[in-house]
Amino acid sequence: MKCIAVSALAIGAAALLPGAVIADDFYKDKTVRIVVPSGSGGTYHLYCQILSRHMGKHLGGGTASVITQNMPGAGGAKAARYMVTAAPKDGGVISMINPGAIAIPLMRPNVGFDTREMKWLGSMSGRAYTVGVWHTSPIKTIEDATKQEVIMGTTGKSSTSYLIPAFMNKTIGTKFKIITGYKGGGRINLAIEKGEIQGRGNFYAGYLGVRPEWIRDKKITFLARMGPERDDIKDMPRLRDALKTDLQKEMLDILEVSFNVGQAFYAPPGIAKARLETLRKSFMDTMKDPATRKEADSRFLPLRWQTHQQVEAAIDKTFNSRPEAYKTLAKMLGFDKPRKKKKK
Repeated sequence: MKCIAVSALAIGAAALLPGAVIADDFYKDKTVRIVVPSGSGGTYHLYCQILSRHMGKHLGGGTASVITQNMPGAGGAKAARYMVTAAPKDGGVISMINPGAIAIPLMRPNVGFDTREMKWLGSMSGRAYTVGVWHTSPIKTIEDATKQEVIMGTTGKSSTSYLIPAFMNKTIGTKFKIITGYKGGGRINLAIEKGEIQGRGNFYAGYLGVRPEWIRDKKITFLARMGPERDDIKDMPRLRDALKTDLQKEMLDILEVSFNVGQAFYAPPGIAKARLETLRKSFMDTMKDPATRKEADSRFLPLRWQTHQQVEAAIDKTFNSRPEAYKTLAKMLGFDKPRKKKKK
């Protein structure tokens, strides 16, 4: 009886420790959902897929399973709004942010979510970003794009594939005509191959991950790059070098947080602290898992992970930018106008 009493006392004490037994019991045999802020066929989906295949080993004593759910729309804003307003707050649902959506609340406060309030787990990788056109296009340089219209594709106005070409139109005078509404990077790639559009903004690793032959066979002409440095594209023109004023460069700093933070994951506001800490630990354990890196390498996807503290610091720095910079950028991109409500 004495042994039983001691054991019961020990269990009771452990249950009082923040996140110790409660969180582990919750994730035992639990199915966790990862919301993908795009359709399938692109590297956003691939990153989420890789995380889903390995994170379960580090949750609930290895008994948890993790699945993905695609939720494309509005350049990632649809998924972000869902996570903030409708997703369960019990720790059973996490999401990857569409990088372009990170700074949107700074420029459009009524967008329906605030990235500073999201409970960040960490980032799988920051990634260099590029603007490119199909090899049959007569456009070969940024200067060419200031003289002739170029049709570009994107998912929506919160996506980097909209924000960067639109920013280039307003700052250096390119003539990108941006078509919205594609359901993910895979659909955009198909549209380029079919000749519906001429180009897109995309992470360089996005091509390596799903269309490596485009780079191998020089099917894509790169006009500009931004974000983290990569040795294999160091000779590609930098967008920053084409900008003319310090204010323009400050505005690019705001946009570049998307690329420097990259493929970051979060839980919704309102999640219990114990569950959040469990998710953060399992995320980082997954990043350090050799099997995770092996699969990322096999997909030609960089895995330069960051902690949740690093992600939060980058976002906080962006939101502390000079008001003139983000207000000018908001007006430039049309985000100073109220968001239109959908008709019921």
